[in-house]
Amino acid sequence: MQPRHRYGRRRGRVPAGDRFLPRLGPAGEEPFAALDDPEHDVAHARPEPATPIDDLRFVALDCETTGQSPHHLVELGAVAFTVRDHLMSFETLVHSNDRINPYARRIHGIASENLHGAPPVSRVVERFRRFTQGAVLVEHSADAFDTRLIARTIGAGLDADNLDTTRLAAKLFDFRDTIGLERLCRQLDVPHRRPHHALADAEATAGCFLELLRQGRERFGWKTLGDLLEAGQPPLVRVVPPDEPGAAAATDGAPRRTRRSRRGGRSAARRSQRDAPEEPPAEAGE
Repeated sequence: MQPRHRYGRRRGRVPAGDRFLPRLGPAGEEPFAALDDPEHDVAHARPEPATPIDDLRFVALDCETTGQSPHHLVELGAVAFTVRDHLMSFETLVHSNDRINPYARRIHGIASENLHGAPPVSRVVERFRRFTQGAVLVEHSADAFDTRLIARTIGAGLDADNLDTTRLAAKLFDFRDTIGLERLCRQLDVPHRRPHHALADAEATAGCFLELLRQGRERFGWKTLGDLLEAGQPPLVRVVPPDEPGAAAATDGAPRRTRRSRRGGRSAARRSQRDAPEEPPAEAGE
C-alpha cells in the first residue's frame, strides 16, 4: 500500500519581514498595534475574579492556520476592548514555510505567496503576549483552539483568563451543540464584514460577546469576572513545550483525543478480545 500523501514543507522558502502584514485593515478609525510599540507596552496586572465587568479589558482573538497537524499560524487577528470602547486592533499574516492544506486555503483564502514579507511567528506571538497583558481573552471556540495554539507556539500558557462565546450562547439559549460564528452573528444581529479573516472574525467575536454579556447581565445578573468564568470558561490550557518529545505531533498543546479508525473501531476491539488467550477460572475463595 502506498503511503498517503501529506502536505509538508513547501518548495522554495518565503522570506520573512520585520513588520506586521495586514490582510483586511481597519473597519474605521481605530488604532492598530504594530510589531514594535514600546509606548503601548504598559504592564497590566491580571484581574481577580471579583473584578467588576465594567473594569475589565478584553481581547477577542482568532487564528487562521495551515490546516493540518501540527497546525501552524498563518494569520492572527485580535481586538482589545472594554464594555464601552474599542481600544485597539491587532492584525497580521504570519510567516511560514509549511505548505497550506488546500481545503484550509479555500476556506480562509491564504496561499503561501501571501506570506511573503510577513513577520516570523516568534515575534508575532511575543507581541501578542504583550498585547494581552492584563486582559481577559475571548474566543469563539469551545475547546479554546486558538489560545492553545498560541500557547503551544510560545511554549508557555498566556497569563490570562479565557472566555468562550459558544459556551455563553449555550448558557443563554440552551443550545445542545456549539454554534458557528456566522450563525451566532445572524442570531444576535452582529455585523461580520469578512468571514474567515482573522481580524473580522475577532471583531465579530467581540460584538457577539458584548451582546451576550448584555443579555446575561439582564437574565442572570452577571457582575464580575467570576460570574463570566462560571458561565463561559473553556477547558484550561495544557502546554506541551516545542522541544518536548512528542510535541511536534500535538496540534494544539493539549492531549489528543483518540479516534476510532474507520477500519477498526469497536469491531477491532472485539476481535482483540476474542483472540486474546483465555485466563484460567479463578479458584473459589479468591
